Amino acid sequence: MKLITIDIKSNRETVAQAIAEFLIELDSYKQGGFKVMKVIHGYGSHGVGGAIKQAFLKQCRDLKNRGKIEDYVCCDQWTPKNVVRKIAVNYCPDLLADGDLFMLNPGCTIVII
Repeated sequence: MKLITIDIKSNRETVAQAIAEFLIELDSYKQGGFKVMKVIHGYGSHGVGGAIKQAFLKQCRDLKNRGKIEDYVCCDQWTPKNVVRKIAVNYCPDLLADGDLFMLNPGCTIVII
């Protein structure tokens, strides 16, 4: 299945707007039958402390705890031994060709829907 990528940081939205955009996209892709999405949230390189990333990861923890997503892994933890990586690649082999993942980019996260 094709890798879906959404960017919730580039529009320079507020944290609340970025999270709302993610939730809308998540519902849309879940209804469309997709299993994996890459979310670009940034990591605070512009001096704002990574507020979107922090809120996004908190939202992912909450969604996982409530059973709304299967799992997630920040791309800076995308190592061969990471269990979530193995599951994600099973759903979406296109992940093996994604440069952000192999550069361990802390500004994006893979979400298993």
